Parts: sequence; structure tokens; C-alpha cells
Amino acid sequence: MISDERKSTSDSSISNLIKGIGIYEEIINIFEEETTIFELVIRSLPGLFFIMDPNLKPLLWNKNAEEIFGYTSEEFINENRGIWDLIDRDNLPFLQPLIDEGFVDGESKIVELEIIVKSGKRVPYLIKGVGTQYKNKPYIIGIGIDISKRKDAEIRLNESEALYRTFADRITEGVALLQGSSIIFTNKAFASVLGFSNLNELLGQNLLEFVNKDFEIYFKELLESLENGNSIERFFQARWFKGDGHEIWVEGRGNSMRWKGNIAVLVTARDITDAKLKEIIMEEEAEHLRKENITLRSSIIKDRYRFGDIVGKSNAMQEVYELILNSAATNANVILYGESGTGKELVAKAIHERSSRAGRAFVTVNCAAIPENLIESEFFGYKKGAFTGALCDKPGFLDLADGGTLFLDEVGEVGLNIQAKLLRAIDGGGYTPVGNTLTRHSDFRIIAATNKNLMELSKRGLFREDFFYRIHIIPIYLPPLRKRREDIPLLVEHFLRLHCPGKNIPTLPGKILENLIHHDWPGNIRELQNVIQRFLTFGRIKFLSPVESEPSEHWGASEQNTDPLHKDFNLHAQTGHLEKEVILEALNKFNGNKSKAADALMISRKTLTRKLKRLGML
Repeated sequence: MISDERKSTSDSSISNLIKGIGIYEEIINIFEEETTIFELVIRSLPGLFFIMDPNLKPLLWNKNAEEIFGYTSEEFINENRGIWDLIDRDNLPFLQPLIDEGFVDGESKIVELEIIVKSGKRVPYLIKGVGTQYKNKPYIIGIGIDISKRKDAEIRLNESEALYRTFADRITEGVALLQGSSIIFTNKAFASVLGFSNLNELLGQNLLEFVNKDFEIYFKELLESLENGNSIERFFQARWFKGDGHEIWVEGRGNSMRWKGNIAVLVTARDITDAKLKEIIMEEEAEHLRKENITLRSSIIKDRYRFGDIVGKSNAMQEVYELILNSAATNANVILYGESGTGKELVAKAIHERSSRAGRAFVTVNCAAIPENLIESEFFGYKKGAFTGALCDKPGFLDLADGGTLFLDEVGEVGLNIQAKLLRAIDGGGYTPVGNTLTRHSDFRIIAATNKNLMELSKRGLFREDFFYRIHIIPIYLPPLRKRREDIPLLVEHFLRLHCPGKNIPTLPGKILENLIHHDWPGNIRELQNVIQRFLTFGRIKFLSPVESEPSEHWGASEQNTDPLHKDFNLHAQTGHLEKEVILEALNKFNGNKSKAADALMISRKTLTRKLKRLGML
């Protein structure tokens, strides 16, 4: 700047010279001030910070370094000490090239070494050198960080890991750590369970490859539940395969944990094959004794005409009675097949009442009557505030059936989505009420009923195959009434007594009873009950569908009464009879529910009540 000013000025004057000298002195003052500021910055920086000349003589370090080294930079320089008084000469072979890099390349790598402080203690450090020039002389600025705490933590961590590995290797129970289903750690006992002597052969392998296919879905769901945080701990008992393909029974637990910042599952397992085989043998012996007992009990009821509320002495019904006893003696799920009106709910109740769950609830669910948008909240319940109108917590069917039996009528109407959630609950994975985040568990037994071919629906993708096999364990087929005609007289007598309590029981003429026996009964027992109720109300038998015999008969009517010439043409009376019959049909259809019957008849409930009183039906 001074040179440019002199070139641009043709006349040099004393004033300009003085001015130039003043500018030069100002620059010197600024440089001295900057040097002072530079030293202040160095002294205030954190970490180990010092400056060395090309002879590796320390020139300056900050207060932080003084506290670490035990020397002030002035003390160190006055005592003519060098860098090797701080660093062991054994480090020279690898440290010298890095110092050279700092001088030549301007920056060195980060080096870990031990600093020898004034007290003689060795302290671990990370040091990096940065080269610079000052007055055409090279210097290195060294920056260091005390890593004593980190090294101590690493030592403790390594010691802990070594301890845990030693402990894991010494315990007799198998231990494995999984991420996903991949094995990332295993001890000798776990490897031994799977038939491996070399632990490394198991690392990286998929544990599901060792799980029997029958338990694969269950075990996969177990791992997912732990990884997703839905469960903290899960107990399991399953069939696995050893490395050589030999099948074994394994029992253990899975626990959710964090490993190196990620979710992992700690699995403990032990081989229980011997104990399980003994248990199976004992169960088979108990099953044999149970079947002998059932055979004895079945022979006792062989000649009986009823089983609880179920009426019938036909061979077909005797087989059903035996299946009821068999089912009641186990905890397995049952599926009832039969046409509408064959008494599936009565059979379900009979199984429940004779099972070990008889003291708990029998929860009936009409799957076809639940709207799709409510089915999840009905099955699993909901939490207060889960949706508009949820003013309080409400238990679901699974809550109510805990310890008891869940009867799923018309199970073929259950949607695929709810099937998947029910399947999880059946397999022990639990369920979550609507609006809640906590998983609940319920111990319930399923008895399902349907008049559909679930296997065919499964093949067409309308019914989940896995859900089908969970409920289709003990199938019971209920015969239609046309296949057990010999039971019709017993059923007629049963319904006459049922609907005439404490009264004289009427008797049906032989011709009418014969018509009942030969009718095809598309509505089965329910239709027969309705016909008997109409008979008791109107004094005549009237079928809802045509049959080969006369569709209607008057009870106790003479031949002349059936002559059209003698027919009662009283319009008011005939209209009353017809109105009464239609109302009775509606009430029977909706099991006596007056509101639903009134809706079906397209009248108000108040009007229906008035008509019932007028017709003497109330």
C-alpha cells in the first residue's frame, strides 16, 4: 500500500514521508496486537494444544494442556525439555512419519498414543498435527483430546462382554440373540440343542429354518410381536429340527431388548423331547381311558330319547350325542355343520355345559347380524373416546368369553380381516381393543357353526385357510329333520309340552301326525316348532311350503267340516285368523322381539301390542 502511494505521487514531501512512516508503524502495531490475540486464542482452546518448531521443540501450549501435562510452557522451555519428555520414544517409528506429514502435507492423521505427564502417569490421547508457516519457517500445531474416560469405558465394556460371554457359555440353557430371525449370537448350549458343535456355523442363519412348518406361523408372529414392542416376553413350546433334520421338542422364552442401538430378541431354549414324549404317552393313555369312559356313557344313553335339551332317538342323533361327549372331554375347537334350524346352538351349549368350562360364560355371536364397521369393536371391545359415542370402556366378546366358550354362529359370514385378528388371538398373540395400545389375552374355546361349505369358500379365497384349520378340529355334522323322521313324534310331543305348560296336552290325530312325518321340513326343527305353535293357536296344521300330502288339516275336524259347502265364510273371523297367523310368524322369526316383528310387519310397536291384546295373544 505504501509503495503504490509513492508511485502515484510525483512530489515527495516531508509530510508524505511522515505519513508513510506513520502507516508502517500502525501495521507493526496491528501485527503485534494480532500476535497477542493469537496467543490468547490458543490459550483458551479446549483439548491438548501446542506448537512445535522443525526441531520438535515445544514453543507454546494452552492452560488446558498445562493442567494435563503438569508443566507450564515456560517451565518446559526453560528446563530445555523436548517432545520426547512427553511421548515415549517407543512411539517414534510410527509417530515420526506422521509429524513429517504435518510439515510436508500440512495435515497429519489422527494418532492414538500415551502422554507421559509430569507425575509419570501415562494418559491415553488422540493427537492430530496441522502444519503452518510463519516468517518462512514451518511449524506444527498439535491438537489433542484426553480419551482416558473413553478407554476406561471400553475396558469395562470389553470386560463386561467377556463376562457375559463366559456366563452364556457356562449356563446349561441355550441362549441366542436374534435380529429379525437371523442369529447374531449363540452360546454352546443353544448350538448343542440344534446339533452344532461349531458356534460360527449358526451365526447368520435364519432360526425359522429350524422351526417345524406347523409352528412356523406361530413362531414368526411371536418374534414380530417382540420386535414391534407388542410384547416384552413370550413363552413358547414348539417342534424344531436339528441340523441333521432330526425333530425335537423345544421350550423357552423370547424377550425384547436393545442391542447396539437396534431392537433384538433374546431367545432362551432347552430340549424337552424326552419329557414331551412321556407327556404324549400319558395323554394317549388318558385318551384311551377317556374313550372307554365315553363308550360306557354312550351305551347308557343309547336308548334315551333326549340329551339335555336335544330330542331324538335315531341312530344319527345317537352319533351326535357321542360326539358331544367326546368334544366336552377336550379343549379343542369344534365346528358344527348343518342346515338352518337343525339345532346347532343347542349342541354347542350341550358341549359347553359338559366341559371343564361349564362354570364360565357361554358367549353367543351371530356373525351375520353384526355390521362390518362394528365387528372389530364388538369382538375386541373399545376404549373410552375411541370414536364418537364411545362414552366408556366396553368389553368385547373375547373379554366376556375369557375362561369360557365363544360360540360363533354363521362363522362363514366373518370377514377375512377379522379372521386374521381372531387367528392371532387363538394362537396366543392377543388382541387390541379399538382405541387402545395395550395387548390383551383371553383364554377362550371356539365352537363355530355354519350351513356353508367352508372348505369350498377357502379354495375360492373367501375364507382364510389357516383360520379354517384352527376351528375345524372336531367337526360335527347335524342331520336335517328329513334324515331322522323317526324323531318327529318325539319332537312334536316335546313342543306340545313346551308351549302348554301346566295345561292339558293335546293329542294330534294319526292322519295329521302322518303328514308331519312325511313333510320334507326345509326349515328343519325350527319350522316344526313354528307349525306346532300355529296349531296350538289356530287349531290346525299349516305348512309354509307345499308337500305331497294335504298342506293343512284341522285338528279334530269331521269329514263334513272339510266340505267346501260347510266352510265358514265369516270374513271378519277369517281375517282375524290370518292376521293372527302372520303376526305369529313374525314373532317366531325374530324370537319374540316385538320391535323387529313390528318393523317387518311395517307397523309401529304400539300398534302391534294393541293387536296382540285384541287377538288374545298377550
